[in-house]
Amino acid sequence: MSEGRVELGKDHENHIATITVRRPATGNLMTRAMAEQFAAHLADIDRDDDVKAVLIRGEGDDLCAGWDPADAWDQYAQAPGGSVRKHPSQRARLIALDEAWWGSTGLYQRLLHCRKVTVVEARGRCWDTGLYLVLCADLVVAGEDATFGSPRWHNVGVDGDMSLLFATVGLKRAKELMYCNVAWSAPTALDYGLVDRVAEDAPRGAAELAAVCASIMRDGIVTEKYAVFASLEKLGVGLSFAATTVVGASLSNIHFQPGEFNFLREVRREGAEAALARSREEVEIR
Repeated sequence: MSEGRVELGKDHENHIATITVRRPATGNLMTRAMAEQFAAHLADIDRDDDVKAVLIRGEGDDLCAGWDPADAWDQYAQAPGGSVRKHPSQRARLIALDEAWWGSTGLYQRLLHCRKVTVVEARGRCWDTGLYLVLCADLVVAGEDATFGSPRWHNVGVDGDMSLLFATVGLKRAKELMYCNVAWSAPTALDYGLVDRVAEDAPRGAAELAAVCASIMRDGIVTEKYAVFASLEKLGVGLSFAATTVVGASLSNIHFQPGEFNFLREVRREGAEAALARSREEVEIR
């Protein structure tokens, strides 16, 4: 399976940076190394006063089909305390999730607190990690083929932040993603408030929206962003992210009962692709 990478390009003349997830053969499944590249690019962009807006996209047909399950165990094993025993320690699991994903330097915190306007071009599968890219960005232009969900939750439980999802679509609608193994279509996501626009030509629509945002004065953008950051704190999103690290680490050590689809065992036996295919067989698009 290809390693994948996340690339950064800058158009200083038009004040737009572009972050592209490049692992199209897998639907742009994200690894920890890719998440760290992504977060580093966002930190770079935050320091660049010539950038006003960030366009986020995936190479190929999908934004991001999720977090690569084949990478999950490795990230725990490589964290401090992860190689002491056959099974990585709880501290290794907590450290890995905090540093790469939910903590102050992790991908989702970096994106949520980026001081530039972030625009996502959402095409194809926007699942798991892809769903959180959509939730953490400022604006989202969806292609007509886009779907949004987290099939992993049906297999290992809800292991991500819920506060942003609740705030965006409401508690009842969020529970549909949590419990019912569904993925929302682009029109449904628009109706629920998860995306801002549905476009026949999503790349063009997202680029045009980023250009509009890049025309705003710098002080105006940053002032508005800090007002958003204050609102996020009022909503308790920071607390929720910290709790997600704890919950995610615990769920990485769950036990399956007889008759339940053991996703983690299937990853070990058949590989990530076969396990993902089986887990997605019953996903319903709504």
